[in-house]
Amino acid sequence: MKGSFSVLAAGSLALFGGVSAAPPQPPASQIVERGAAPTVTISTGTIVGASRLATEAFNGIPYALPPTGDRRLRPPVRLTSSIGTYDAAVIPNACPQFLASTEASDLVGKVLDSVTGTPLFQKALKVSEDCLTVNVIRPVGTKAGQKLPVLLWIFGGGFQVSAPSRPATITRD
Repeated sequence: MKGSFSVLAAGSLALFGGVSAAPPQPPASQIVERGAAPTVTISTGTIVGASRLATEAFNGIPYALPPTGDRRLRPPVRLTSSIGTYDAAVIPNACPQFLASTEASDLVGKVLDSVTGTPLFQKALKVSEDCLTVNVIRPVGTKAGQKLPVLLWIFGGGFQVSAPSRPATITRD
């Protein structure tokens, strides 16, 4: 009984910061050295990406000024200033989406619309109006000037959770 109490006390102290222990170190045979992150220099700056399996990903590269303030709901304005060294290894912001109809008359639609519009929900999902970016993924070892096939995908949207406001009617002539 006394031994279990001391384990419980030590665990509680560690949990609340009273005792700290260094994380266990892996044996030397398990240490993997990581190579340098893939880097590309373009006219507006240096883009630092991430290696994943057999690809190199450069995510969230801005191509236009953020559509905020006076630029909100207007055509994009080309980015001409330097972005310096840009960390493109992270998942970029998602553009705002309607997850429910704004005209929802049912309780579920209204609640879903209210909840998804909160700043907390949008921050958790990394939703931002500053989403005018492009992701570039290429095979590892790609050289400058190498000709590769290109896939361009533009999501058209339109996935909404809503019920029709009135039932469809069928008429016969």
